[in-house]
Amino acid sequence: MKLRKRKTGVAPAAIRYDDAPLRHRAAMLAALALLTTLTMELLNRGLSVPRLFGFIAASPLIFLFNVLIVFTSLVFSELFLRRIAMLGTVCLLWLVFGVVQYIVVRDRTAPFSSMDLLLIREALSLLSIYATLPQIIGIFLGLFGVFALVITLFTRARRRRRRSLAPALVAFVGCLLLCAMIKTVGMHAGLIPQRFDSLVNNYADYGFPLVFTYTFGQMGIARPSNYSNETVDEIMEDIGDARPAHRAAFDQDDNITHPNILFLQLESFIDVGTVRGCRVSRDPTPCFTWLKRECPCGTLYVPAVGGGTVNTEFEIITGLNLDYFGAGESPYSTVLQQTPCESMAYNMKQYGYTATALHNNGATFYNRNAVYPRLGFDCFVPVEYMPGVHTNAQGWAKDDILTPEILNMLERTGGRDLALCITVETHGKYQETYEPREGDIEVLALPEELPLAPFQNYVNLLPNTDAFLEALIGALTDFDEPTVVVAYGDHLPALNLTEDMLTTGSIFATEYVIWNNFGHRFDAPDLQAYRLNACVLGQLGFSGGAIARLHQSVAPDDRSEDYLSRLELLEYDILYGDHQAFDGDFPYEPTDMRLGGRDIEILDADLDYRRLLVTGRNFTGYSRVVLDGQTLDTLFVDPEHIIAAVQQNESPIGSTSQASAFEEVSVAQVNSDGVELSRTEAFRHPQATANIKK
Repeated sequence: MKLRKRKTGVAPAAIRYDDAPLRHRAAMLAALALLTTLTMELLNRGLSVPRLFGFIAASPLIFLFNVLIVFTSLVFSELFLRRIAMLGTVCLLWLVFGVVQYIVVRDRTAPFSSMDLLLIREALSLLSIYATLPQIIGIFLGLFGVFALVITLFTRARRRRRRSLAPALVAFVGCLLLCAMIKTVGMHAGLIPQRFDSLVNNYADYGFPLVFTYTFGQMGIARPSNYSNETVDEIMEDIGDARPAHRAAFDQDDNITHPNILFLQLESFIDVGTVRGCRVSRDPTPCFTWLKRECPCGTLYVPAVGGGTVNTEFEIITGLNLDYFGAGESPYSTVLQQTPCESMAYNMKQYGYTATALHNNGATFYNRNAVYPRLGFDCFVPVEYMPGVHTNAQGWAKDDILTPEILNMLERTGGRDLALCITVETHGKYQETYEPREGDIEVLALPEELPLAPFQNYVNLLPNTDAFLEALIGALTDFDEPTVVVAYGDHLPALNLTEDMLTTGSIFATEYVIWNNFGHRFDAPDLQAYRLNACVLGQLGFSGGAIARLHQSVAPDDRSEDYLSRLELLEYDILYGDHQAFDGDFPYEPTDMRLGGRDIEILDADLDYRRLLVTGRNFTGYSRVVLDGQTLDTLFVDPEHIIAAVQQNESPIGSTSQASAFEEVSVAQVNSDGVELSRTEAFRHPQATANIKK
């Protein structure tokens, strides 16, 4: 039958596809799936053709499985009347995901997963740091083009008059079942892992479509096959009498047995000496080098690389192993949005400790202001509450602001403190055109695979974080309270480092040191990040919850199947199960968390025509004047003074209508996205107060 060109404007090729028999369309879909998969895998491997064909040659069955996954998604278009439009949309989505994967891996090393779709707000806030203005314009033009193309497809492509739903549904369901069967058989045969726990390696070994779609289906901790109340009871009975393996030999003086405990999580912080073939003109981290030489030091294996600070943070705080969660999952964006979790903050409350988190970045980033109360923190000091913050060329707050904030925290509370302090200054993106300035540390040698300019930029950011560490240790040396400092890197920097470039042999290995000002000698064994807090607290004689006691009941290097199986069971029970570890009575409630380490107060307010001068204490660059319920544009002068612009029709000071023009003033802390975090009590003008009394 001769095909006629219709007046709809649809191309003849599209009509031929739409009118072709199902078996012919299936062949076209298979060819399109192959082409789409090849394109995505090329992007997944940094546009390296040799790496692409190396993957296909080494794992042909895995590659074909990836093609089948893409083919299945294309068959989905057969269910729609506008199947050409849907087919084009699905192909576009795959290609967009492939491009995003290429960009994300290039800039942060950690690959793109479905969990990143929950972090769109964070991604947008980092856009100006990771992309130039032309690149940002290009990104939005590209997205606009994609949306425009999809709209064009759905408005211009021919709509079928009728559809044979049954054959299309059978084909789609059959493909889904085939994918599920191949995945099951592949896992039993050892071709596909039971759990994707290292996305960096998984994407390289098993392909983008397979791993990416797997991250969609995995969230939270799957119910272990042997989970039951009886099994949990057995575990709790076994660890109930366990004592920390490294209990400190202290005397009975509570001033020593209950020291302040500070965990310092240093952003992208490493010893550049661990990079093979790297030589620099001078040590960029002399304080950390001295600490490694004079104090206990060990290797810390973290769950992130290049990015993912929040996941290392989660393991340190809770003692939970992220391997049991969904691939690429960040619990801060999922389960901790509603559910409290056992943590070192909760565990230390029974010993009278106050738990504080400090971070010189935004309060709402990774939802920390909402999550920290569910982790037991009593106070959170984000950048919005820190006076005198300065930023580096990348736009990140400098770390030197953290020393006075930590000291203020230690002096403000009456008892002992447990604190988690997270730095940010050494965060990427590192400048691709960085040129050394006079006095900079010079990179004398570097593996040719590493980009010189970004590495040079990174090396010259490290001294500032190291200087913060030195200043803090110096201040705490003569501090009148016993204090322990545990400093560690949260992950490797996003500089395309590989295992063969590192003396550690792992892209997940960082280092940690333990320092104290009262002369105790700690042990610092090589550890997984989720075991660090239990190890340190155990050496001080503290245990706490079920997770901590389990960690402390075995040797630090224990990786036995029995121990890991018990850990998975307890993690599931605490977050998703029956809470049998606590006899069914969940002991954790969100705290009434305070924001900021200093009280923000208004002492006076002076309205002078179009200017309102507010005098008080502890204002910051994020303080905003709220006049009679309206938030005003505010100029930060210093911690005691801020000025707000008032509309021209406001009455000048001294007029008879002063009280109506100025009823009350508050100061709100507002983040860079316009979210109000807290507000002071209202300050009422004396004349307005007098009128009320009359």
